Amino acid sequence: MSRRGYPTTFAALTAWAEETGISVVEARRRFAQYGVLNAIASSRTLSQALIFRGGNALDFFWSPNRSTLDLDFTLDASLEGSPIGGAGAAGLLRAVLSGSLDDSSRALNITYGVNSVAQQPPGVDKTFIIYQCKVGYALQDDPQSQHAQARAGTHSRVIQLDISINDIVCESETRALTYHRLLRVCTPEDIAAEKLRALLQQPIRNRIRSQDLLDIAVLLARRSLDEDKVGRFLLEKAAARNVPVTRAAFRHPVVIANARQDYNALAASARDIFVPFADALAIVLALVDRLAIPVG
Repeated sequence: MSRRGYPTTFAALTAWAEETGISVVEARRRFAQYGVLNAIASSRTLSQALIFRGGNALDFFWSPNRSTLDLDFTLDASLEGSPIGGAGAAGLLRAVLSGSLDDSSRALNITYGVNSVAQQPPGVDKTFIIYQCKVGYALQDDPQSQHAQARAGTHSRVIQLDISINDIVCESETRALTYHRLLRVCTPEDIAAEKLRALLQQPIRNRIRSQDLLDIAVLLARRSLDEDKVGRFLLEKAAARNVPVTRAAFRHPVVIANARQDYNALAASARDIFVPFADALAIVLALVDRLAIPVG
């Protein structure tokens, strides 16, 4: 079995959990997430229209270390004829997703059903929209009643997909989930820039983004980034959200305090590397100081 960040068969669940040091419960959810990604990769429509992003994209493809609950995607707005966006988008998305999940169900023996697809925030005049898709699932050893609930779209055990509209993706690559299944995935530079923007946006949106600090620190510990791209991508992403970018802004007391909050709790979810807060902050600030962004 490989040291990849997810199990690819039901038979590998227990061994994968032991190897990675996580619970079997978490391994089962990870396998179900893999099945949803397999469904998207098997759909010509979804695999072309959606770009995998965020912490799970980092964990599945670039820096396996810490999984998250949601699978985050961005719609490629340059594609014409997409089933996402516009009137009736939620219903169209549900239909396409349900069909691709049926294929993954047969291949992996996981029962899936789409519980719901909802636009957040609701309304026709919103710019940054997320379609939240909740997919119920039951693995092959679950009771028959749970399989029935999953098929009916009423199961409480769910994988959530967040599909954003109008978010900026500066760079993506096509990556192999399996030999025959390909996904479009944000590059490490794009993900790092997005996480830097999210850190700066903490005071504006009153959010806590401690996971982004850890993810960037671990990513830098494992690979070299094209820092010219990271700087350019950060400025572009931040401009779209009206987030001021300076080196000094990353040292704002609220930015640091919010990133520190609940940071130590992330140690329980880190499979390989956990960087203490002070060290992670120093690593990220050193990166920021190397980027071609305003000083402040």
